Amino acid sequence: MFDLDTMHAMNDRAYENYQSRKKPTTPLGVLRERLRNARPPSISILLSFFQNFETYNDFIKLVREYLPEREREILEKPTPHEQMACFASHFEDRYLPLHPSFKDEECEDDYYELLREIPVIVMGFGWEDYHDLNDSRLGAQLMSYLFEPPFEQDSDQAGERVALVDGFSPEYQREAQRVPAGGITLNTAKRIFKGKKWAGLRNWAEYINQATGNWFLDTDQEMRSNCELMEWDKETIEAMSKEWREAEAFHNKMMEFAAWLEDEKEGPAHFKQTVDFILAHLEAGDMPEKITPVACSRGLLHAPPHRNNTGEGG
Repeated sequence: MFDLDTMHAMNDRAYENYQSRKKPTTPLGVLRERLRNARPPSISILLSFFQNFETYNDFIKLVREYLPEREREILEKPTPHEQMACFASHFEDRYLPLHPSFKDEECEDDYYELLREIPVIVMGFGWEDYHDLNDSRLGAQLMSYLFEPPFEQDSDQAGERVALVDGFSPEYQREAQRVPAGGITLNTAKRIFKGKKWAGLRNWAEYINQATGNWFLDTDQEMRSNCELMEWDKETIEAMSKEWREAEAFHNKMMEFAAWLEDEKEGPAHFKQTVDFILAHLEAGDMPEKITPVACSRGLLHAPPHRNNTGEGG
């Protein structure tokens, strides 16, 4: 005699086989298929319905509000995981991406994680991201080296910025040595990097300082975890969808400039051109002040990071 799990698995396989059958084309075949469609839902859906009646009902309401034309396709999926994955995929096509755990079917199967808030992802450049720059693409390292570290009173970042040069090829190292010792400030970047050619580099300066003015780009993972839950609301979704598209366009310009700097053949020449442009447009007061650690009884005390959003050194 089969246990419940075995029956559950057998039913799901049968349901998948049913779903993958070749669709009929003749009138009688279509009629026969429609009659066959009058069948009970899979055991997975029934179990979820009885165990999580309220959340399943709320999930249906969510589907009908945001993806009404996809209701049948989503609710016909044999498991809650597949239903949420289908919802997340179509939601991303129309609005914005949700947390990847839904498309990857790695969330809980009771719909709660999807329903409790709008599970959006954020793209902000945080404190840990700066410390992990050695693992980033070359273009991101080169752009970061041009600017002062984004956190005041963090001598580690100053050292890590300098250490980036060790990983550069000799062609890049030669040009990096001409960059002002502390990097240029955010205010300087905003002043001199004007026009389409330098838009990606200006964007990067704002991005690493969380000063883009875009919520998705100025919010890192730590900040997101401390935010209040964002309840599902149609007006909020529409506004976030618009801001997400703006964030993507902003981010794409940064990545285009990164690719320009790391071009296999012309990259070093492009980096030289960038450094030449910076040096030709510097003014008195453009350099950040030197960052110094604070001494304490246990050695060097690193104060909580503070953003350099004004572009002035710490």
